Amino acid sequence: MLVRTPLQPDECRWFLAAVDQHIVLFEGCPADCFRLAKWKVSGPDHFVTPSGKPRHLFSKPGETAAWLNREYIPHIAAYAYAVLAGGFDPRRSSFSLYRKFSRDLITKRAGGSFETDAEFYDIDGGVFLQIEAKASERETAALAAAIERHGALSELPTTAAKEVEYVLDLAPKYLWVVGPGSLDPPRHMYRVRTVGPLNVAFDPVEEFPSPPTWNAP
Repeated sequence: MLVRTPLQPDECRWFLAAVDQHIVLFEGCPADCFRLAKWKVSGPDHFVTPSGKPRHLFSKPGETAAWLNREYIPHIAAYAYAVLAGGFDPRRSSFSLYRKFSRDLITKRAGGSFETDAEFYDIDGGVFLQIEAKASERETAALAAAIERHGALSELPTTAAKEVEYVLDLAPKYLWVVGPGSLDPPRHMYRVRTVGPLNVAFDPVEEFPSPPTWNAP
């Protein structure tokens, strides 16, 4: 397997914890797997999201070199960290969830599809913690630097704003931008404040947020 973006110790540690603690369960592709139907090859990397949707750690099975879906390593690792170290309840969460925008935003339009990496919910079903996972240290640092330099969604460069514009629709209380090398200890955590109909402020926070009190261990 060729990994063009080297794996970092923190993401590896929490990815393995996700497997060891059964946060994610890998199995062979079932008979109705869409990847099996497309490529006619099964693999042991099939897993299911909390909403019952199939996902795979690798794509293009049967190729000479394995095609790792690189972002899934910090993605799964960050989700596991929130559950195992942060105390968040996986029963009140989503992972790799497809949504549609409910209204027109800055560049996005109502009805357009988008995917969120992970969400943890409060007692009212609102998004308490949103995880935005990146596949590389470079991508993570670039987005975090833009957020910290400008502080508000409306001030971000367009490329950065597009990556987190969904916060206008979902209104999370916290946003965690995470990637290889910035997962443990957690960096790039922000409290999200609405400051207008099409704008939010990102306030950096030093500590990993505690889960809602009803959800605490």
